[in-house]
Amino acid sequence: MRLSIALSLVLCGFVCQAQVEALRSRIEALPKDTTRLPLLTELVRATVFTEPDVALVRAQEYSEIARAAADTFHIAKGENFQGMCYATRSDYDQAMVHYTRALELFERIGDVWYTAMLHNNIGGVLIEQGHIQSALERFQAARRGFTAVRDTIWTANVLNNIGNIHQERGAHDSSAVIYRQAASALDAIGQSAHAASAWLNLGNSYTALGDLEGALSAYEAALQRTGNNEDDHTRTMAFLGKGRTLMELGRMDEARTDLDSGWAKARQMGILQQIARAHEDLAEWFELAGRPDSALHHQRLFGQWRDSVFTVEKLSSITEMQEKYESGKKDMQLKENEAQLQQRSFTIKAIAAGAVLLLLAALFAFRAYRVKRRSEAELARKNAIIEAQLKEKELLLREIHHRVKNNLQTVSSLLSIQGRGIADPTAKQAVNDSRLRVKSMALIHQDLYREGDLTGVRMKEYVEKLAGSLISSYDRREQVTLLCQVEDLDLDVDTAVPIGLMLNELITNALKYAWPDAGPGILTIRLGRVDDTLRIAIQDDGVGFDPQAARSTESTGFGLGMIKTFATKLKAEWSIRNEAGTVVELIIRNFNLARG
Repeated sequence: MRLSIALSLVLCGFVCQAQVEALRSRIEALPKDTTRLPLLTELVRATVFTEPDVALVRAQEYSEIARAAADTFHIAKGENFQGMCYATRSDYDQAMVHYTRALELFERIGDVWYTAMLHNNIGGVLIEQGHIQSALERFQAARRGFTAVRDTIWTANVLNNIGNIHQERGAHDSSAVIYRQAASALDAIGQSAHAASAWLNLGNSYTALGDLEGALSAYEAALQRTGNNEDDHTRTMAFLGKGRTLMELGRMDEARTDLDSGWAKARQMGILQQIARAHEDLAEWFELAGRPDSALHHQRLFGQWRDSVFTVEKLSSITEMQEKYESGKKDMQLKENEAQLQQRSFTIKAIAAGAVLLLLAALFAFRAYRVKRRSEAELARKNAIIEAQLKEKELLLREIHHRVKNNLQTVSSLLSIQGRGIADPTAKQAVNDSRLRVKSMALIHQDLYREGDLTGVRMKEYVEKLAGSLISSYDRREQVTLLCQVEDLDLDVDTAVPIGLMLNELITNALKYAWPDAGPGILTIRLGRVDDTLRIAIQDDGVGFDPQAARSTESTGFGLGMIKTFATKLKAEWSIRNEAGTVVELIIRNFNLARG
């Protein structure tokens, strides 16, 4: 899913390098006052996505001029520009600091349009940080603001972002309705390039809902609205989405044409994530076409490009940490120089007084100051070392979780490919069950490296994603209604992994056996603390559980054995009973919350 178009829509279009150089020359010819601000605005917007470090320097210059002029409006714009630069560099904490300052200033002067824009930008950062509900609240505030000033374009864009929230939560039917509204609104006012993004997202929603014809139509609409020199990101993703849809429809020759077009466009742009995705899609095409050697070739290329993406992100983070460290050293040196100047001034005044007593007092004060400064410098040095080591460990831990998730995802993909070639239903089901177990563990590591807290799993969001994924995997989203009553708590990884695997087994069993006729039903999941225990209940309104019935020939008993093993590890009591369906309840005594 393409999260948040909040920043990219600020740009009016592609600006060539010659235009950028022309802007720089014009700026240097002007005095360093408010006459520079319009050109600095153009230069920041022209470079924020291609040269974010350069754009940040110009944004800081904008802020300095605005502060010198004591102009609140332009001070707020400067803070917003800096937030954009930090967000592009993926430094979301710093981006949030500057966006928040800008929002406070715009609210103070009553600028409704910019207040709405800042809510929208903050929503985009919150999505990247994994705070989905907070992001939704920000986008809704932005929508109210843009509606109030009758800005149709940005109202539609924010509507698109709200659709992204529903898509991220798995509510694909709701996101499809919202994306269509956004696309129609943008088309109506002639904003075809922006509408293309909404049509692309609509295609992704239809794909998740299983409406392949609707998805194909939406992807084609996105391609019709993007020319060869417009929004290559949207065009690339539309080609790949259309190719995957055509594969699902069995139109293999047409699918290959679109996948090749998406791959060529991704290479032309040099965007690593899209190149990796194109190789993954081509691997699936060759597998379905009965060409395993070519499929394996593209699968290997996918792995290489995927690792390249992570390496670039890691190097960017390390460089950013080094810049912050060097900046801190410069600030400390400036403070030391300032303190020395103040001390010299004090000494001169003491000598002018001509009093020996004041001179002795000054010497005593100077000595005390030097001792204090040495102590503070030593403390600052130790704190800097500790902070650098902590950041290094956090970076390594995040990398471990990321690689574990990628490896589990690769295993899941290989099991999926292997399963397609198995004719025996029992073996095919066993491979699919194994794939879903691997996927349940991959979800945990995915959440860990995306969140700021690397030690805990947010169970409310995890359970909703796991259950929604399993329902989609068994193609029961239209028939099964999911009710999640999960307490908002964070569990440590050693507790979350076995609980996730047990939930995977119990939800899978309900989807397989609770409704034999594939009719409608309700699946309820409850998880929360009661006294010193953690209680979990999986309840369906299906045919119920017959303890005397013979085990299905398709069942290996592996899942039940795994549940018993993990129950023993967690010192859990578990029971199965009939209550208008089947209820499986676990009472866990050995569990640990994440360190707060």
